[in-house]
Amino acid sequence: MRNRFLRVFISLLCVPFVLSIAHSLVGAQTQPEKLRVAYTVISPTQLNVWTAKELGFYAKHGLDVELVLLVGAPLAVTAMLAGETPIIHTGASAVITSNLTGSGAVLIAGSVNRFPYILFVTDQIKRVEDLRGKKFGVSRIGSADNAAAQTVFERYGLKADDVAYVTIGSVPARLAAMQSNAIQATLLQPPETLKAKEIGVRALLDFTKLDVEWQQNGVAVTRDYIKKKPDTVRRFMRAFVDAVHYNLTNAKGAQKVLQKYLDVKDEKAIEESYNEIVLKLTRRVPYPTAPGIQLFLDQLKSRNPKAAQAKPSDFTDISFLKELESSGYFDRLYR
Repeated sequence: MRNRFLRVFISLLCVPFVLSIAHSLVGAQTQPEKLRVAYTVISPTQLNVWTAKELGFYAKHGLDVELVLLVGAPLAVTAMLAGETPIIHTGASAVITSNLTGSGAVLIAGSVNRFPYILFVTDQIKRVEDLRGKKFGVSRIGSADNAAAQTVFERYGLKADDVAYVTIGSVPARLAAMQSNAIQATLLQPPETLKAKEIGVRALLDFTKLDVEWQQNGVAVTRDYIKKKPDTVRRFMRAFVDAVHYNLTNAKGAQKVLQKYLDVKDEKAIEESYNEIVLKLTRRVPYPTAPGIQLFLDQLKSRNPKAAQAKPSDFTDISFLKELESSGYFDRLYR
């Protein structure tokens, strides 16, 4: 009897300790994983990563995401390879170029598979061919806008070295450079286009109307990161496609997110940005475009022999999107 009482007494003493351990284990399991995610420009093309943050989709899938702006795709890719921002939303051209050097960088989703730009020029430029020998402002050499310009200009007979591409940085900096005639052209997106018209520079060519598949940007990681943290990538992709769904089906909510990040008060400008970029260019199931990647590889062939031997699938890992699609995830979202 005495021994039985002693055992019961000891058991009662252990209960708080056991409960404390159990609570700690549960807390550890439910604690959101901290993750830094980079994006490369203040533009409507970045809306999906912003919406996932603002609407709580990252948190819903167990991620505590810190969004970081790193201007220009080459800078974001460098940060990804260093492990500082292991997942990035960035221009595809820099990812492809990096992959050709053996970095293992791949796209796991393709956000925009068309050109999202409008070419703006100063008064001295009357046609695209007039850009020969002129200065063209880009966010960063090797960035998505740089690659897009070179690709389109080749159709007008302009080779890469026919135009002087200059790193200017942000859109305000490029607009200021055009006003002072430090550069004679640049690529812009809504609502930047309205600001350009206000200062008197002219739209020459609307790239969005070109019937050309082009891998503008997307979500990128390294193959090593996929091997080390496949579940993190999987949860990020769920949050990302949740954001895509929200943006395509909740115009007012999506425009509120745009207004916050673009820091534009003009509601008409926000509506134009949403209609011309988000609605027009966003795909429900955001697979990268193989023809769009091949187009860039064809452009690189003359400068990088490795591009001639490569195929679009070398630069993508669509297994996470396929997994979501086969599980019926998209069907449930859009029903």
